[in-house]
Amino acid sequence: MNYRSAMIFGVARQVTDPGEEMEALRVITEHLAPGQWSYARQPTRKELAATSALALPLAEASVKIRTGDPSDEPEDCASDRWAGVVPVTVRFGEPEPDATLRPGIAVPEHIRHRG
Repeated sequence: MNYRSAMIFGVARQVTDPGEEMEALRVITEHLAPGQWSYARQPTRKELAATSALALPLAEASVKIRTGDPSDEPEDCASDRWAGVVPVTVRFGEPEPDATLRPGIAVPEHIRHRG
């Protein structure tokens, strides 16, 4: 199996400083959905109270990647069974508007140009 793996060792701490927490949420949001943080409204106090950010130092970490063909045994290669790699991908699909969205609100450019 081909894979990408990251292991981080340590003790996480809860982010309690409001400025640090907002920055953590911004960084995570921008990583997952570039452009969304500046487009969307900011979190409310209630939403922030229901959210926790954790910080984990990267002092001890290990990353591994495996690529290439399968490592089959010779007897497996001699069989009449298919072997190979089935790639898995993640991609953005077509934007789907909320059913309650008011008419006339266009898909923002930072969302329209994904994919």
